[in-house]
Amino acid sequence: MSGSVCDGWGETVIRINLLPQEERAHRRQLPTLPLPRIGSVVPFAAVGALVLAVATVMTLQGRQVAQLTQQIAVARKEAESYKPQLEKIREIQQKREEVRARLDIIARLDRDRYYRVQLLDDLSRAVPENLWLTGLNELGDRRFQIDGVTFSNFIVANFMDNLEGSERWREVDLNVAQKGEMEDLEVVKFTLFSNAQP
Repeated sequence: MSGSVCDGWGETVIRINLLPQEERAHRRQLPTLPLPRIGSVVPFAAVGALVLAVATVMTLQGRQVAQLTQQIAVARKEAESYKPQLEKIREIQQKREEVRARLDIIARLDRDRYYRVQLLDDLSRAVPENLWLTGLNELGDRRFQIDGVTFSNFIVANFMDNLEGSERWREVDLNVAQKGEMEDLEVVKFTLFSNAQP
């Protein structure tokens, strides 16, 4: 192989390579590798991105779990410090409920006391002349039994009308009305049942 080279003095120098073809130096070229196709790279890139995303999420969640665990520990410690105050508050609330229950009982007794006074006042106003009451019994659930004597059934009927016309006595029913004697006088002994309303 021959070639010409210009030397430093401006003269052209001709070089001839006399070595056989097999022994001549070849230009070394880097082997060219075929580039992968885009379609074959995408799945690997997607899997890599998915693994990276999962790793990132797990790392963030791990940090959040650690922070929450620390916050829970702080909250438990704080709750333990409030335990004596909470016990005192519970005791105060229990005592308050007991006092409230007692006050309710007192209020109910007070209300019932005036209620019974008003019942007796209405009863006494309903009693006509020549009629006497001999007994008043509370049977429960605001139901009463009224016993008395008079001279005739008409007076008993008048008493029943008066009682039903009062504010607190309702559903007056005659149970017994029978003739009897009292100090040599003929009388009518009767028993009524009536409901009272508050």
